[in-house]
Amino acid sequence: MDKNHDCSPFLKTLKTLSSTFFVAAFFALMPAISAIAQEDARTVRDHTRDRPDSFSKPVLIQFHGEINDFLTGFFNRSMDKAEAAGADLILVEVDSPGGLKIESLQMARRLRDCKAYTVVIVENEAISGGSLVSLGCDEIQINPDAKFGDSGEIGFDPEQWAWRLIEPKIESYLSRDARDLAESKGRNPDLAEAMVDSDHLVYSKLNDDGKLELTAVNDEDVLKPDPPWELVIETKNGRFLTVSGQRAVELELAQGHASSRQDIAAELKIDLAQTTVYEPTMTDHTIHFLNQWWVSALIILVGLIALWVELSAPGLGIGGLIAGLCALLFFWSHFLGGTAGWLEVMLFVAGVGFIAAELFVIPGFGVAGITGLLLMFASIVLASQSFVIPTTAMDWNQLFTSIIVTTIVGVCFLFAAFFITRQMGNLPIFKGIILDSEVGREAKASELGDDKGQTTPTYEGVSVGDFGVADSLLRPAGRVKINGRVVDVVSDGSFVDQGTPIRVVKIHGNVITVTEVDADNERG
Repeated sequence: MDKNHDCSPFLKTLKTLSSTFFVAAFFALMPAISAIAQEDARTVRDHTRDRPDSFSKPVLIQFHGEINDFLTGFFNRSMDKAEAAGADLILVEVDSPGGLKIESLQMARRLRDCKAYTVVIVENEAISGGSLVSLGCDEIQINPDAKFGDSGEIGFDPEQWAWRLIEPKIESYLSRDARDLAESKGRNPDLAEAMVDSDHLVYSKLNDDGKLELTAVNDEDVLKPDPPWELVIETKNGRFLTVSGQRAVELELAQGHASSRQDIAAELKIDLAQTTVYEPTMTDHTIHFLNQWWVSALIILVGLIALWVELSAPGLGIGGLIAGLCALLFFWSHFLGGTAGWLEVMLFVAGVGFIAAELFVIPGFGVAGITGLLLMFASIVLASQSFVIPTTAMDWNQLFTSIIVTTIVGVCFLFAAFFITRQMGNLPIFKGIILDSEVGREAKASELGDDKGQTTPTYEGVSVGDFGVADSLLRPAGRVKINGRVVDVVSDGSFVDQGTPIRVVKIHGNVITVTEVDADNERG
């Protein structure tokens, strides 16, 4: 007791000194931490650079049309090729009304961080996402009559069932990104923000040295600058800044005027004949076509039906081949379209594996089957979009569309599977497959009543009306024992457990259809 009592004051003193030291160190470092934080908050990395005197490996990327997953994928593949080839000049020929904002910002950042010198050529328009992509380049060369700007974001409001401007919180992120892009390339950030924020008013004046100076306010009545400041008229009355090519050069958003490839070639002193041009090929157009929602839905539906046919009548092989081809087309097109990756492929394969295990290994239809369906559903939905977790209004809209389309495809598949199971052997496509063999032709002759005088369809010693017992699970295909023989059959649509009495109700070619019967009615 005395020993502990003697040590107690020492421990208290040590704790007090330690606490005092850490508190003093924290307050001593606070100014430095605050300065670093403020520096990081207000500093944008400088990506400006002077134009080289000459170029040895120029590349031109055609960037035409709406900014969607197809154009994004084509752009990224072209950039990969250009960087792999060691291009020192990348020309981007932009003619776009805009589109996906997140993808536009990603492409703009890739151009900003590119080692090659980058130049945008705007012949007709670079609106919305097109203007954001342009802000990431070292130079913007624009036709005097072209249109540039208007990068305001809109989203679908499900409550009002109408397209509206995005929420201020989301707008602030977009404004920040636009400002950073412009500032990193030496352009005025207020003009970039005015393209995104319709309340951002920009004023300009010419200094004594002839240089243009710009400033911005958000409340004209309170903060309006005194003359000689003049309002940039394109920001008035709640407008998103949209300017002509002529005006873009005056405001120093663009660096010069160029109306065509020939103009920029003369400006940069390059030979167009020696310039590698990347433009959409037949493969790119095929990918674009296969990525249309209705085409993707049709491919999925055909593939699921073919897979069901293969599982319902094992051994034909045609269903498996068609299902594999559809899966290959779907994931190949979405891979190159930029919306699918190995995650989606693995989820789909895992889903098929779970369903196969449910059908052929695990009794009943439970956890494995439901898990397989959910995995396949998730893989198809994720492969139809470029994100995993939605973060913007447009992401939520796309997710909602993907779920609806996939659900409709699933419902259509269920109806088709039920119809095919009921009509297996009656459909012309299956008759053509199963009656090609000699046995099939003999069975058909027996069914029609040939010179042997048979009127009851038979196959392998089995006739319509015969009774037997399920030798395996019928889901709906399987094996039964009839007249002491084991034969392959298909149920009339329902799953039949092993050992259940059955009766033959139909024979078409080499397809025997059976139905479940009560044990009291079994005769065979």
